[in-house]
Amino acid sequence: MSASFQLSLVVAIFFVAISSIFAQNSTTPPPKTQTSKQTPTQAVVDEWSDEFDGDRLDDSKWEVYTFEGAGSSKVEVKDNQLKMRGAGQSRSGIRSKQTFNADRFYVEAALAKVGGQLPQPGADSYQPGFAILSVLFDGTATNRLEWILRSDGTFEAWAMIDGKSERLDNRKLGTKEKTPHMGIARRGDQIFFMLNREVGLQQNIRNLPSNFKVMLYGFGSTENNWDSIYVQTPKK
Repeated sequence: MSASFQLSLVVAIFFVAISSIFAQNSTTPPPKTQTSKQTPTQAVVDEWSDEFDGDRLDDSKWEVYTFEGAGSSKVEVKDNQLKMRGAGQSRSGIRSKQTFNADRFYVEAALAKVGGQLPQPGADSYQPGFAILSVLFDGTATNRLEWILRSDGTFEAWAMIDGKSERLDNRKLGTKEKTPHMGIARRGDQIFFMLNREVGLQQNIRNLPSNFKVMLYGFGSTENNWDSIYVQTPKK
């Protein structure tokens, strides 16, 4: 990733032993010591990412995944972006093939565009679009976290536990940023929903599984384009 993470934010979110977890691309190198030749990032974290810079979706990393409604999203990689549009009232997008295992992690996706949904019979002429970064615990939609940016600039944060949905935000979160970096971080039972690497919402959720996959999608016929996605976990 091209931008550095803020050290003060790192300390607030992660335990001291991996406080460098967000500093891997800092423009200012860490102080040299006489006792180690390894950088902190090399020593303590695993990283996984996709810049969507090929001519098609990397099927070694991703699979199309639909967990609600009929049909699947149209998915293409073009002009260094992942471009998707679903259909009807479906929840369909791409899910990582890799399963991660950690109760401390940071997931970030760079959104390029979220457009409104296509007109639906009997609905209002304008329906906002929903660009969604999701963490799927145990790889399924039964237990998941969702950080959503709507095309009208409103954020929504959701937790789905045992199939039951709960909206976590106060319905007052929003941004004028058109291409934000949307992040979800976890430290044990603490969950952080983040915008451009700053905490927008914090919530305690107990007993979440440690296994997870990541997913990008847009609700219904939302046009949602993404520049990149990045996952960081402590090294085992």
